[in-house]
Amino acid sequence: MGVTARRPSAGQRLSPDQPAGGPRRPRAAERVGLALILAAVVLFGAFPGTAPAVHRGGDLPPLYDRTYKCDALELLPSPPELVVFGGSRAQRFEPSYAEALTGLESFNFALQNSRPEDVYAIARYLFWRSPVTKLRCVWAVQVTTFGDNPFHPGLLAEERLRQFVPDHLLAQQSALDAKVVGHEIQWTDEYSGRGCLLRNSYDAKVDRGIDFDTLLGVYLERMLPRAAAPNPHGVERSRYYFERTLRLFNLHGVAPVIVVMPYHPEALAAFRAVGWQTKLDDLTSYLDGLEDRYRVHVVDYTEIEAFGGTPEGFYDGSHIKSVNARRILDQIVEDVPGAFR
Repeated sequence: MGVTARRPSAGQRLSPDQPAGGPRRPRAAERVGLALILAAVVLFGAFPGTAPAVHRGGDLPPLYDRTYKCDALELLPSPPELVVFGGSRAQRFEPSYAEALTGLESFNFALQNSRPEDVYAIARYLFWRSPVTKLRCVWAVQVTTFGDNPFHPGLLAEERLRQFVPDHLLAQQSALDAKVVGHEIQWTDEYSGRGCLLRNSYDAKVDRGIDFDTLLGVYLERMLPRAAAPNPHGVERSRYYFERTLRLFNLHGVAPVIVVMPYHPEALAAFRAVGWQTKLDDLTSYLDGLEDRYRVHVVDYTEIEAFGGTPEGFYDGSHIKSVNARRILDQIVEDVPGAFR
């Protein structure tokens, strides 16, 4: 059974993100707890509303995925042993499938518009909650992961995470009054108890019969100008927090797995036609250079052939379905099996 951000109900369908060996003991409690959290949001506006953002929902404060997943995590009976980080493209990695592959209790902490500053704060929060846990890490990245963009308002709003960000940086980012498009969880979104996105607007479009060529065309119309344009932001701050996070995991005896995420072949060809490959080369060169300074595993799955992916496993030019998410996890286990010991 999934958790919908709209309203919990007894008729919710069974979630595909269940442990391979059948439901484990905490799942019912997790669902009930999240239902209570969501009910509190609807009735009382229980989440912090301090971030500068325009949102839908009348007088209710925004519901950010940073807060939502912190709450979900705290309902678990034990801390995760494997965490997935990344942006919206990584939200379909199923913790139950990762657990079946690795034997490690897992959690998907991928977030919309995730940046290294988010991940650093989350990692600090996870280790603060359970300093003795050996927490393995899969971190999905892309070219736009590295850019000193304004903070997502959800990071500014969530005290459990913002406490690990320096005060001067919080003050600077709050003063920007940045608006992040699509920054809230939608009430129709559905998540598993361990953070996997089960359903959102992408699935709704498929259900309405919108064909893939149309969805890809809309995606390319929006993204090709960005692919061709230079990065409007520097990368110094984002790389600094990326490396601080790697160092943090290394101090806890863990070598993170960094995954360069794939694109649909047609989207990849279109990006390369406008010069985007230079950006990708800069990214992979930077990541490869980190292996001399940190214990880290870098796998480049930009092309679907690298992990046995399928073109049908995309919602658009870059957002993967669970079928490709599973194949990526399969390939990681094959390429770097020692990362999960």
